[in-house]
Amino acid sequence: MTSGRILKQRRTARSLAAAVVLTGALAATTAGATTIYGNLSGANFDFLGVQETSTFGDPEPLFGAPTVSSDQLLFFPTNFSASAGGGGFDMTGAQLQLTIMATGPGATIDALKLTEAGDTTLAGLGTAATGTFVGIGGTITVLEDINGVLPVAQVFTFDDTDVVYGPGNTFDLVSNPGTTGWTAMLYVDIAAIVPNATKVAVGFDNNLFAFSEATTASSIQKKAVSGPTIVFEVVPEPGTFVLVATGLIALAIPARRSRN
Repeated sequence: MTSGRILKQRRTARSLAAAVVLTGALAATTAGATTIYGNLSGANFDFLGVQETSTFGDPEPLFGAPTVSSDQLLFFPTNFSASAGGGGFDMTGAQLQLTIMATGPGATIDALKLTEAGDTTLAGLGTAATGTFVGIGGTITVLEDINGVLPVAQVFTFDDTDVVYGPGNTFDLVSNPGTTGWTAMLYVDIAAIVPNATKVAVGFDNNLFAFSEATTASSIQKKAVSGPTIVFEVVPEPGTFVLVATGLIALAIPARRSRN
């Protein structure tokens, strides 16, 4: 098979993924019932009104009930996956919503860090049109700082271009046969735009897609070898950080900002 043909098939798969993302966004208006997890308290921050709603694909709960460790909100999903075979495709997506409030003496929300992990399996006789895709996006709205309610809420938006994936977020049968592990990390430097924030609202969209051909099968899931699969961490000081899982040192990613 020529390299040009392979690239064309990969572009086709990515275009289909983009179309599915749009379909999922439209379907969000008719999403399933919301699963409410309520309020959880950390060492210096409270995680309030934690809830999830499936936007398309499998019904909730997908993230599952969270736990708190220090200033981290931890999730251990067991059925957040998408799989396809025989020429079909599958998509699974959910939105997580919560509000984070500083409660410790002098505590401020200077940055938020998200890490998650999973794997994908591609098998059969086919082309790069068989593949999987993971997508992350959402908003972070700063509501208050140490002086009280902000006159105008500051809204950060983020998507896949702000996320550091390892080895990537798009996989195909030609380049990634068999099982491949993947990781994702997002670091939003809130203090760079709103110093001393004390209350923020988070809307986090997480989507998985799987595409297949007549003689192939594909699957992708959120899965950790050990420990939590998805971690939200409130970072007390902005700057560099270490992702232990991959040994990478990454710089803070300033998110795009808009005004309400």
